[in-house]
Amino acid sequence: MIALKNIRIGYSDGLLHAENIELKSGTVYILVGKNGAGKSTFLKTLSKQIPVLSGEIDINGTSIGNITARELPKEMSYVPVHFPHMDYVRSREFISAGRAPYTNALGRLNEIDENEIQSAISTLGVEHLSDRFTSELSDGERQLVAIAKAVAQKTSIILLDEPTAFLDYSNKKKVLGILKQTAEQLDKCIILSAHDIDLCLDFASYFLIVDAETKELKLLQDPSKEEIIKVAFD
Repeated sequence: MIALKNIRIGYSDGLLHAENIELKSGTVYILVGKNGAGKSTFLKTLSKQIPVLSGEIDINGTSIGNITARELPKEMSYVPVHFPHMDYVRSREFISAGRAPYTNALGRLNEIDENEIQSAISTLGVEHLSDRFTSELSDGERQLVAIAKAVAQKTSIILLDEPTAFLDYSNKKKVLGILKQTAEQLDKCIILSAHDIDLCLDFASYFLIVDAETKELKLLQDPSKEEIIKVAFD
């Protein structure tokens, strides 16, 4: 679970703020806002890439400031919008990196690690990509592999920055369905930013919306498309 307590995030002058919001396990949250509204900054703040300016963020009952860099990857995984450029790395090897927080200094994988990797590959349906170099994949295929890595990481929280950005309609539906199933069946808190409001309404009940006027992050349950547009874009 994630608890936001009167936070202000961004850079020196702040970008957006939120009062008291609790994000629970077993749920998918869709993050919506204008370009430049702070969606990526919010996700980077949750993953400690950017410090919170004020207020408190608790991750599973612990202040984010007290979670070490070693422990954080066991609590949450983060999928950026752009796939890292890595030549001569096969897809399975990239997905295996999701197990890094649990391996020894030599990075050796045990049976549990191998099972989690294979489960993630099967869940995302990327068996046919396992032996291909990531540099050979299409943008959409790379995104599926990146999500598989996050699933293999076995965290209670998954953050995704526009995970459907480079996917065709069929794969967008597939990924959103997988994320919904993963959240509900494995009791995970999943937050993803997206622009496909119509499609997301079919897969999620909770929306985190950056108010276009006040820059406040608001949590809405079962909003209509019109409500989302009014808050986020009008």
